[in-house]
Amino acid sequence: MSDTSSSRPVVGMYAFRTRDPRRLGAFWAEVMELPISAHSTDDLVMLDFDHEIAPVTWMFERDDSVGDEPSRVGLDLSRDDEDGWREIADRAERAGGLRKNEHEDGGVRWIEMTDPDGNPFRVFAPRPS
Repeated sequence: MSDTSSSRPVVGMYAFRTRDPRRLGAFWAEVMELPISAHSTDDLVMLDFDHEIAPVTWMFERDDSVGDEPSRVGLDLSRDDEDGWREIADRAERAGGLRKNEHEDGGVRWIEMTDPDGNPFRVFAPRPS
């Protein structure tokens, strides 16, 4: 098998359509500990645009046609240390997210949540060894 890693697609940006880019952008900036771009406006908010912290930019774009239905795509977040993974969920909750359920299945543990727009995401504990 040939090495095609340099030609594989990569995610360059996570794009969210929302009625309130500032609110949703501020939520994810707090959860992911990313800076909000100084060039952000009421219609477009960018997180870590210059890739100071992470390789992917987060974008929140105003779209008043977006309904109340949550996104069909959800994010899975994690942290590699046992003491820190729940802090992600706690921080998300303090920033306006909603904790829905906690789960454990075969040693895999996660917290099911939604962001202020109702978009689903999960926070996972470190993988069991």
